[in-house]
Amino acid sequence: MSDALEVEIKISFAGVEEARRALVAAGARETRPRHFEENLVFDTPSKDLAASSRLLRVRASSDGQGALTYKEKVASEAKAKVRRELETQVAEPAILAAIFERAGYVITYRYEKYRTVFALDGATIDLDETPMGCFVEIEAPAAAIPALAARLGASERDFILDDYRTVFREWLAARGRPFTDMTFAAVEGGPP
Repeated sequence: MSDALEVEIKISFAGVEEARRALVAAGARETRPRHFEENLVFDTPSKDLAASSRLLRVRASSDGQGALTYKEKVASEAKAKVRRELETQVAEPAILAAIFERAGYVITYRYEKYRTVFALDGATIDLDETPMGCFVEIEAPAAAIPALAARLGASERDFILDDYRTVFREWLAARGRPFTDMTFAAVEGGPP
């Protein structure tokens, strides 16, 4: 189990190949191959966790790695999204999800993505293929993020500090579509 501050930003890329080229040119090395992730966000029926900027998530990955994650917002002046994070690996995410549901929690949101994990100068960099497009997430100390982003051809004006749920809500609204889970089936075209 880890208990740490998560400091990260997202950068939108036009496509997977463009993002991969930027990562390779910056010297990033792949540490976990492309895999599919299904994420289930749980809350109380009255959405107490969301109301206090907390998140409880169960993640299942196609490569057999599951995780239970709890996050809470942390006040910060950093130009990054900062949250306290508790995370532990779980062998059977589907059983854990069933336990939460039987304990009275409900799934309030579901999102999917394909993720490839890279490392660069001690930072974790995720290449995420989502139903709304391609993003690179940089997780590193706040002071290191601008230089890492610059190596990928981005600047602070390109930083996305919102979570995928918020970004997807805005993406749907810009297209006049109602809010829904971020799944490939929910977005025309299916998975990449």
